[in-house]
Amino acid sequence: MNLDENLMKILGGKFEYERTIRCATPSGNYFWYRKRQEIVKLFERNISLFLDSQMDKAAPCLFVDIGCGESIDLFLIRDSLEKSSSGWHFIGLEADPTSLQVANLRKEYNKADNVDFISCDVTKKLPFQDAEVDIIYCSEVIEHLLEPELFLLEIKRVTKPNGYLILTTPNEPNVFQSAYWSKIRLQKMQAEIEAMKEEHQQVNVEANNAFLYGHISLRTIREWDDTLGKIGFKNVDYGRGAVTYGGTPFFDNEWILGTRFLLEAVLDLLPRRWVCNLSDQLIGLYRLDK
Repeated sequence: MNLDENLMKILGGKFEYERTIRCATPSGNYFWYRKRQEIVKLFERNISLFLDSQMDKAAPCLFVDIGCGESIDLFLIRDSLEKSSSGWHFIGLEADPTSLQVANLRKEYNKADNVDFISCDVTKKLPFQDAEVDIIYCSEVIEHLLEPELFLLEIKRVTKPNGYLILTTPNEPNVFQSAYWSKIRLQKMQAEIEAMKEEHQQVNVEANNAFLYGHISLRTIREWDDTLGKIGFKNVDYGRGAVTYGGTPFFDNEWILGTRFLLEAVLDLLPRRWVCNLSDQLIGLYRLDK
């Protein structure tokens, strides 16, 4: 395959998306913009904790992005961490081969010698020794897994004592959703989730098939906190995601959009722990207790 064919393969999905009416919807794009903005703020607020983990260490600290996709978040976080210290090694794990191609092109473009990418089915054993990783970042992955508790136990295995996990995942049903999700709607949603478990995409990872599902593991922030607490992760800080995803013509109506942004601005004035449950997304920093 020549270079032009390779680039066409990588960009094909992007081209198909950009020809649809859903391309660049303000409400949908704001959801992802806000997530990345909150992640950077989360790192900036807690940079002293991450730098403490570097104290008296000869080797670089290891940062791992599980399910890194095209590595947009990884390089944003890398830029944030390296403002304060250069002693980091970054690894991205990803099953999709096209996303890995894009990630490696991004590495080459940034001349990032301290970044590596590994083809990996993250639903199985992670390619690290026990207690090897200082910081794990896992964004919009765990809701796609059939057995999230087993996944979190594997994360615990590779995380150092007092190491950190940054997790983002849908917070559903959040407070706003609970207000209008009737019993019938909840039953319908549960039926849809069960149907998703029977439907999946296959991705070939090192001669083995990885199975990709839709949102089959949805929980609230409180439920995720309880699950993480039982495994050994204690919450340190929250970011606040967008109130809703949107991404439809209704949410992109100027009046609806303006009202929504006004609400977002008001919520930003309040303490994050008061309003994070209003968000459609968990953005949390957790520490693994010794």
